[in-house]
Amino acid sequence: MKKHSIALLGFGLLTLVLISAMLIAAKTSAHALSRSAVPIVTHVKDVNADTVKALDSVFEKIDYNWPPGGAQSVPPVMLKKLPNDFGKIFDVDKRRELFLRTLLPIVLVENQRLREQRELASWLLEGGLPADGSPMRDWLNSLAKELRIRGDLNEPAVREKILLRLDEIPSALALAQAAIETGWGSSRFALEGNSLFGQWTFGKTGGLTPNKRDADAAHLVASFPDLRASVRSYMRNLNTGNAYHELRTFRAATRAAGKPLSAYELAGHLHRYSARGEDYITEIRRIIRSPAIAVLAEASLAHGQQVLLENERNEKPDA
Repeated sequence: MKKHSIALLGFGLLTLVLISAMLIAAKTSAHALSRSAVPIVTHVKDVNADTVKALDSVFEKIDYNWPPGGAQSVPPVMLKKLPNDFGKIFDVDKRRELFLRTLLPIVLVENQRLREQRELASWLLEGGLPADGSPMRDWLNSLAKELRIRGDLNEPAVREKILLRLDEIPSALALAQAAIETGWGSSRFALEGNSLFGQWTFGKTGGLTPNKRDADAAHLVASFPDLRASVRSYMRNLNTGNAYHELRTFRAATRAAGKPLSAYELAGHLHRYSARGEDYITEIRRIIRSPAIAVLAEASLAHGQQVLLENERNEKPDA
């Protein structure tokens, strides 16, 4: 699988988009913008932990309990990279728990990002396109380019394609695939390159050479600046790659039927993710239904920044 470049929206452009959306909503009674349609800039806390002991300490200080206790219980804490000694955790249950604990907030934050973009894009596409040259029209054009979509935004097929490719990946599916691809965080690619999903790149740089690569092969396993970038690239891969059109079509049909997305069902449309085919799907589904993943079904992001700041204030000594 090739590594896809990650197109990031600048904070300034997103701010302009939001301000423009609210101004237009205030002036236009026919297309009032609901609060749910306005993306909220997610405040996250980036952290580093060189050792497993240090990572445990980070989670303890912010009261990140495990397993999380239901809805709104996961703080948006973003670990930049796995601890150097992560692969030396010999207690299998401990390693699996810490791996899921680390990745769950990242997956939830990236899904929230997709959800908020989808809500705004849906409102803009269904309520009348913004004028050419306006911040919101520029944002839509940038979004279409990120999603690898060409064509005129006035065309219904182009609008439909944007929403087809701009949607969430269930947390259980992402966590299960990351577990398989990294051996629950113990692989060299995860520890040295923040690579969680086995994505390939054919560039001369930006990746790690597989130990068992065929002599005539030229691919590398893509590396990333941090774990969040790996998660974002994986989601973009499933949302735009030609190999996963079937998954996206099934997801759209599920949405149209008013049903919740099912990680188990979506996994059945990943035949082309691995050369293992059906065996790979079987393993994904087994992990999705395992107690370690099943217990996370109701987990969602806490009102993160407020929670994190309160804990940080509590850590400071009295004056």
